[in-house]
Amino acid sequence: MEKPEAYLYSSTSKPMPKWMLVFAVVLGIFALATAYRIYAAEGLVGRVVYNLVVAVICLCGAGISKRLYLADVGVVRETHSWGRVIRNVLDWDDIRHVSIARRTKNIMVFFEVDFTGWKVMFSRDQEAEILDILGDMIPDVEVEFLGPGDEPAKKRASAKPAK
Repeated sequence: MEKPEAYLYSSTSKPMPKWMLVFAVVLGIFALATAYRIYAAEGLVGRVVYNLVVAVICLCGAGISKRLYLADVGVVRETHSWGRVIRNVLDWDDIRHVSIARRTKNIMVFFEVDFTGWKVMFSRDQEAEILDILGDMIPDVEVEFLGPGDEPAKKRASAKPAK
């Protein structure tokens, strides 16, 4: 599957900070070096295992990033892991209902499919863009607004609030 065209990224789709990435890699290399030093000097396998576990967790965790976004094919959840990309797509055709829960600075959008679905966090100032995308991609799906201010930020004929 080729990469979908992203329309709007979730507010939780931020990469790991560089300092944290560097710290994880340095800690992983240090734990590997310590494990090798202990094994070479003392031959104690028990103490080596703990250092190897820490090294593997740090090095694997440094190469993972996740993203959620609205795209031309639907809602996309991407997981990048050391060059490998896993994409899960919730097609626009599968979405039966959308609920938008407003909070002070963020909004949570629930894309419901039968009894389950996905929830995606966005910034409050992205609400108008979300409504535009929903109106263009799934105009027949009901959009329900929850939380303070029951009126949509931008009224659209195709984005119908629930009664």
